[in-house]
Amino acid sequence: MLYKIGLIIGRFQPFHKGHLYLIKQALKHVESLIIGVGSSNVINEKNPFSFEERKKYIEFSLNKHKLLSRIKKIVPIDDYPDDDDYWLKQLKKKTRAFDVVFGNNEWVNGILESRGAKVVRFPFYMRHIYEGVKIREEMKKSKSPEEILNKHLP
Repeated sequence: MLYKIGLIIGRFQPFHKGHLYLIKQALKHVESLIIGVGSSNVINEKNPFSFEERKKYIEFSLNKHKLLSRIKKIVPIDDYPDDDDYWLKQLKKKTRAFDVVFGNNEWVNGILESRGAKVVRFPFYMRHIYEGVKIREEMKKSKSPEEILNKHLP
């Protein structure tokens, strides 16, 4: 089934080939996508990249793969860990309407499904390699973190 607008929410810390795979899979089912960049209001060890940096990497990669024209918008999604209803209200305010959500974050999926949203899950792509935690650890140990980042950037 082809939906009009899909939504993907991820932290993209950093954006990697697994994320590109998810976007490509989602684009098979929608006319256009909204990308929500989660934890946009958090900078810490698990979230070292700002929203602006993540958006830049996402746009660079999607442009390189000739997919950027199918992206409706890329929006920051702040964390409100103690208030799922407020988080959802803010999500809807920033994204407006969407028909389907793609992703594997069960916290996000649970909030959306419990309120009637259609959620589609795809298997992870080479999770043993492309996982933000592993990539960030590799960057910390490297003398050239930028080189590691570029290695994983699709």
